[in-house]
Amino acid sequence: GVAGAAVAGALALFHAELVDVDVARADGSWWRYRGDAAGGLVDREVAEPGPAEPEEHELVRPLAVGDLPVGRLRVRFPRSAPPVGRDRDAVAAFGDALAAALHDAATHRELRQVTARSSYEAVHDPLTGLANRAALLSRGDQTLRQLAHDHPVALLLLDIDQFKEVNDTLGHVAGDQLLRLTANRLGALARPGDLLGRLGGDEFALLLTSVPVVGDRNAPMAYALRQAREIAERLAAPTEIAGVRMSVEVSVGVVVADAGAADLTELLRRADIAMYQAKEGGGNVAGYDSTRDAASTDQLALLAELREALEVDDQLVLALQPAVDLATGAPTGVEALIRWRHPRRGWLSPVEFIRPVENSEQLGTFTRYVLNKALAVAADWAREGLDVPISVNLSARSLLDPRLPGEIAEALRRHQVPAHRLVLEITETVVMSELEVIDEVLATLRSMGVQLAVDDFGTGFSSLTFLTRIAVDELKVDRSFVIRMADSPEAAAIVRTTVGLAHELGLRVVAEGVETAEQRLALAELGCTAAQGYHFFKPMPADKIGAVLGTLLDEARP
Repeated sequence: GVAGAAVAGALALFHAELVDVDVARADGSWWRYRGDAAGGLVDREVAEPGPAEPEEHELVRPLAVGDLPVGRLRVRFPRSAPPVGRDRDAVAAFGDALAAALHDAATHRELRQVTARSSYEAVHDPLTGLANRAALLSRGDQTLRQLAHDHPVALLLLDIDQFKEVNDTLGHVAGDQLLRLTANRLGALARPGDLLGRLGGDEFALLLTSVPVVGDRNAPMAYALRQAREIAERLAAPTEIAGVRMSVEVSVGVVVADAGAADLTELLRRADIAMYQAKEGGGNVAGYDSTRDAASTDQLALLAELREALEVDDQLVLALQPAVDLATGAPTGVEALIRWRHPRRGWLSPVEFIRPVENSEQLGTFTRYVLNKALAVAADWAREGLDVPISVNLSARSLLDPRLPGEIAEALRRHQVPAHRLVLEITETVVMSELEVIDEVLATLRSMGVQLAVDDFGTGFSSLTFLTRIAVDELKVDRSFVIRMADSPEAAAIVRTTVGLAHELGLRVVAEGVETAEQRLALAELGCTAAQGYHFFKPMPADKIGAVLGTLLDEARP
């Protein structure tokens, strides 16, 4: 290395008896490289050198680049030929050159380490060490291209059942342990040529490339389903997580196709559909069924028709549902829901078109359209003297767009609506990937004064972890807990805990899906302060809600 070469060079140049080169390393340690006139060279770790106290026949030169110390040079001359002025100048020049060389070497070494680390992290999941989603897609497509066009392949998409419950009850450390265990077991089951990766959350994918080629066209799917069932059975072997013995159950979606028939993104889409068919069917493995494919020709036609609907003003219509204060009856906010008055299919609820929209290039246009409609209504309320915030649901993918805060700021300015009158509803699962862009988008929106609400609180991966990462203003208790709380002590406990947590953190809490007077009373007894649902109001058109809000405000005044 540089230090060893410097020792040898100084011994020869100065006819020295002994040369020490002390090097400061990036981790804070110091190493001494010592050479003598006999040609010996040793290196060892030493304490950080103190102030230089050279003897008469020695010269010591601190090595630094600017204000950054990189080491120290000590040259011991023969007693018969002590150093003179010329030697001092030469050692000074040698030391300055050595300092620059050591600094450059350290910089290059760190750069190589950073590059190697970055290259690894770019294609590996940091928790399990498996290929990450991007690497899986890239390597998968490359693998498919290398196979014969008609060679069958199978993709297995695995999702851990009850992973949320493990995370919520045992903590995220236990959840991470479960993910690593699953990854290790899958790695042991994968065969040479297979491609295994973690897609994120509790989802894993395994591409099987050694599917037998036989005459029966149904044989590849039968083989893949057998492999999936065997994997599911092996994964279910009991294990201990955080001191609790459990069995890891998975749902597996299976798709089989010729290597040249689809890319890995399309295979993942089909496997995802199959996986949900497995969950809905009560089993743990299901093969892809094209007749149940949400992206059928009919759905593609629906997206084309949506593009036309976004260009007119009378098809996509807001349905507005107030939330009310359980004590006073005053409106605490209004959620803006979207309905589609389709010219051919009639009224469509969001369930029938939101998911295709979220997976299409039209999401940005759709989000801006809904926001503009909601803010136009809020502006009308302001002109009527109604100070009530309006809530709009945001898709997870929308938060990946760093332009979103700027677009919302422009819409608020255009409609002259104060930022605090807009509440954006997000779900816990939105931010589980912990992508920096999502945190930056949410932080920017908060700094603008826009309020954030957590929709379906309690149903995500880790509610408490979520609240430590993202500052919000409101928690919305998921309707599933509200409906079950009369019969389920667990659901009631979740509602009570959520309400208590909100009060401790100074957040508003709204219960969703309240349909009976009994539920309203139970929520009030649990300390919940606001609620929405059919017990109070069904979603209503924009031209009706102004009068309703005015009446509620009048009746709530003392």
